[in-house]
Amino acid sequence: MGKLVMGYWDCPYCSTKHIEGTRRECPSCGKPRGQEVKFYMDGVRYLSEEESQTKGKGADWLCDHCGNYNSALNTRCSSCGAERGAKDKGYFDVRKEQDARNARNASGTGTVAGGQNSGQGNRKRGHSFGALKIVLIGMLVIAAIIGLTAIITMPKKRTVTVKDMTWKTSVDVEKYLLCDEDDWELPEGATLKTTKQEVHHTEQEYVGEREETYDSYEVIGSHVEYSYEDNGDGTFSEVANDVDDYGYVTRTRSVPVYRDKPIYRTKYYYTIWRWKYDRTETAEGGGKTPEYPDPQLTDKERLGKKSVEYEVTCEVKDKEKTYKVEKSIYDKLDIGETYKVKADSEEIVSIIE
Repeated sequence: MGKLVMGYWDCPYCSTKHIEGTRRECPSCGKPRGQEVKFYMDGVRYLSEEESQTKGKGADWLCDHCGNYNSALNTRCSSCGAERGAKDKGYFDVRKEQDARNARNASGTGTVAGGQNSGQGNRKRGHSFGALKIVLIGMLVIAAIIGLTAIITMPKKRTVTVKDMTWKTSVDVEKYLLCDEDDWELPEGATLKTTKQEVHHTEQEYVGEREETYDSYEVIGSHVEYSYEDNGDGTFSEVANDVDDYGYVTRTRSVPVYRDKPIYRTKYYYTIWRWKYDRTETAEGGGKTPEYPDPQLTDKERLGKKSVEYEVTCEVKDKEKTYKVEKSIYDKLDIGETYKVKADSEEIVSIIE
């Protein structure tokens, strides 16, 4: 066991503070220390050899007859003379019960009897509810914005009168050209010009090891720190604890070294005939059947991708608006006729039969 350190207690009867733990009665009112007493430390004051004779032998026990604390060395109560029995509790048992009772009282005050504490609880609940309201309002605003955006962009029912119908067509023209290319393989139909040995890719190659320094965070020593254990008799025992000291230490280690090794392969340089995009020719007009441009082609040209776009100009609520439409809808419309359609801001998506 380590050195004994003086503990202190406060008198619950006359409120005298800082009474040495070796004293069993209050020096002011003479009352013996009872079950309300809780020992504490105030700095480190070691007990003398004489003071230590009867201390550190075990926790005090509380006489069930008169409520007086007695030394663990006593078999009879020093106040009433009653013999120590099974009902006589030790200091730590009494403290455990007292702390539990205090916790229950504190909890009860907050929920039933204590109007002030209850008010604080209500205020806390009020703050929590207020924060929840802010979160809910924010979520509702976001949902409203999303909903409004969906409403604005979703197709709407409209009554339209067709004023004009037009189409726009386009045709790509491709030209057959002799192209210079290079690749790691010679394609079929190519005319080889030359070959070269070039780097195709690199691979990691081990070339040896090197020494490097690094900082290692590790134990570099130790020191003693003291903790104090309540003996339950007005004293505390000093306990020495070895605590590791950490710091950075410079170390060396071997690490592998690699280099990028180039891997060479044969690269082919060649010419090859390819169809390449050259130009786009367009046409536009009205009517049901679109007409595509008829480009004048040379012997080394051909037609490529074709495309067509359909538009209708309508009267909507005394205003003219032009919509894009698919071919299936375009074919069902006629100039001068009125239709009920679903349309967004750019396109008529369907005709309501």
